[in-house]
Amino acid sequence: MKSYQVREQLHEDLLPHLLLSRGIELPEHETFLAPDFERDSHDPMLLPDMASAVERILAAAKNGEQVAVWSDYDCDGIPGGVLLSEFLRTLGLRITHYIPHRHKEGYGLNVEGLQELKTQGVSLVITVDLGTTDIEPIAQAKSFGVEVIVTDHHLVSGLLPEALVINPKRPESRYPFADLCGAGVAWKLVQGILLKNRPEGFAEGREKWLLDLAGLGTLSDMVPLRGENRLLAYYGLTVMRRGRRPGLAALLKLLRIRPSTLTEDDVGFMVAPRINAASRMDSPAVAARLLAATDGEEAAALAAQLNSINDERKGLVAATVKEANKRFALGGGEAQPVIVMGSVDWRPGILGLVANKLVEAHGKPVCLWGREGGEVVRGSCRGDGEINIVELMAQARDLFEDFGGHHGSGGFSLAQERVHELPGRLAQAYELLRAQAQTQSAVGVDRELDLEEVSRTQQSLRRLSPFGTGFEKPLFIFPGLQITAVRTFGKQQNHLGLSLAPRSLGGVGRVDGIAFFSTPDSFNKKVVAGERADIVGHVELDWRGQPRVRVVDVI
Repeated sequence: MKSYQVREQLHEDLLPHLLLSRGIELPEHETFLAPDFERDSHDPMLLPDMASAVERILAAAKNGEQVAVWSDYDCDGIPGGVLLSEFLRTLGLRITHYIPHRHKEGYGLNVEGLQELKTQGVSLVITVDLGTTDIEPIAQAKSFGVEVIVTDHHLVSGLLPEALVINPKRPESRYPFADLCGAGVAWKLVQGILLKNRPEGFAEGREKWLLDLAGLGTLSDMVPLRGENRLLAYYGLTVMRRGRRPGLAALLKLLRIRPSTLTEDDVGFMVAPRINAASRMDSPAVAARLLAATDGEEAAALAAQLNSINDERKGLVAATVKEANKRFALGGGEAQPVIVMGSVDWRPGILGLVANKLVEAHGKPVCLWGREGGEVVRGSCRGDGEINIVELMAQARDLFEDFGGHHGSGGFSLAQERVHELPGRLAQAYELLRAQAQTQSAVGVDRELDLEEVSRTQQSLRRLSPFGTGFEKPLFIFPGLQITAVRTFGKQQNHLGLSLAPRSLGGVGRVDGIAFFSTPDSFNKKVVAGERADIVGHVELDWRGQPRVRVVDVI
């Protein structure tokens, strides 16, 4: 059972308290709340190899070379690839945007794709959101006459490839901010080129219209929303709200989201999953074409196609979840500390989503595997919040050909013949890590609130947004609320709606509560209409622009 503890009150007023509790001291408050583009944007030339990369790209433009932008297939790499391709064309370059097939080619550069580009006349490849560890493919490319410039943000492990590598995480980097996403690094390359050569007719500041794509990648890729990332997310949302990009405008219209009120939650829960669905379902080019579209009619058709792909993805996820839950029940899964299962028929690209559903249903870490072509098994892990997933896999590192990720999620690959070892090894690793861990600490709550304060609180939160990794949305506790009504909704009736009334009989300000993918039994205390409970949750706006509580727990 989770416990909650209200954080020490650091300031009488809510806004300074929330900032101070997140490590942002009083002198920084105003600059944090109002990012300034010129003040907060760092010199791109401080990035490793930036000057040489700019020189090489300008030479390619002068010599009329064919250039390829090779981007990752997620909602960081695709926006970053479109951003860089769009800008490089203003230099007069002939650009091919190449996105590898998730299931046939996998992540990163590969020799076959590079050879294909060579046959098309490409002499220079610029990566987005990948390439730092692709030593062998880059060496092969060099051998048949293709140069590579890497723009990436992933960790450097050991030697670098024989290429120009623009990566703020390089140990020798002088760049003052290491946590840019892939689209953010691509944006810095654009800035670097413009410092040396602004194309004729490319007005001062015109590049800022590309910030919608840089912001989309930043908000989607779980990078900390501090420093320059806050700048990119803040101005990225500002540009997205202007609705100037036909593809995004068409997608938002289809989703019934007003561009002028677009939030980081809309990006994270509605836009990004559809961009990511394209590669999960073998169609990454559809997402790229949508973001690059300049014609409204084409954009509307692509938005509809992308939404259809996402619906197909949802159906596949639901079917796989159903199969996994059946196997869990038949196989005595309740007795296992880690849910581990897989099938050669399961598509690796959707297994992270399936694992999320199983964690929600069973409250345990989940590792799932599938296979699509060849003998290499690929999988995804999701955590229960207690144990670091990367540390879990590291305890069985000899099993894997490759693994990595973050605290709560990760991915892996391993040989088919070793799959049978996974359940036992991960169970053993989980018990070891759990024994080493200290007693689970209480979840920090920012402040107690009364329902009457919700509207005023939402106004303060608007100044603090956007929220995300490293700058989490404030969590509040509402003591002793009356739950006056409970309902389920959605196509599968898997979302929960609550009507909440103040604890005092004379109180005013009834507020709606909402909990997605939840039932009355999903919380520490069962939700029952007519009873009182403490509600833990976030304050947000609903689709009508009215404040509501996003329920996290009922205690």
